[in-house]
Amino acid sequence: MRMLFLLLLLVNVAAFGYIRYAESRSGADAQIALLQISPDKVKVIKPGERKPKAAAAQPALVCLEWGGFTPDEAARAAAELAKLGLGDKVTQRESGETYWVYIPPLKSKADADKKAGELKSLGISDFSIVQEEGPWRFALALGEFKTEDAAAGRLAQLRQKGVRSAVSGARGAKKNTFVIRDPGDAAAARIAGLKDGFPNAELKAAPCAEALAVKN
Repeated sequence: MRMLFLLLLLVNVAAFGYIRYAESRSGADAQIALLQISPDKVKVIKPGERKPKAAAAQPALVCLEWGGFTPDEAARAAAELAKLGLGDKVTQRESGETYWVYIPPLKSKADADKKAGELKSLGISDFSIVQEEGPWRFALALGEFKTEDAAAGRLAQLRQKGVRSAVSGARGAKKNTFVIRDPGDAAAARIAGLKDGFPNAELKAAPCAEALAVKN
């Protein structure tokens, strides 16, 4: 009886050992098969060799755009910027005259809304009512263009759709803009402090790659 027990025990131990061997063998075989399938993905790392680190991304430089100056205002603004000692960090560009197609200013907001309704009835939706105080208040803007010919083309399209009161003309005179490259916090704060002396100018931050691009 004891002999039978020992035989059964040996059989179980042998069976267990075989199963573990088979499992380890199958795992090894699987690894070998994987390496054979994708040998190009195997790289031998020599002692002391380390995986190269990805290069850190360089932060984009930020510029200030301070613009919308008339020629007289630009001269004053340039003088103020010169006091900051920014040197070649400051560049100046001049934007060209623009042209627009518009319906001349109406007497009231109600009249402008009525005219807007007439445009919509003709299938025209790309327009806006000028709301700002000034000589163009309650005019209806029907498009702004870089050239006089482009504005004339838009006007011709509107004529074909039945718009008779629209005209085209110069939208604004040439404007000057200063671009200050990577001014630093202190200089940026001082430039922001100059805004009160130039209420019509716009100051904004933009990536230098965009701000320094040629703009017409």
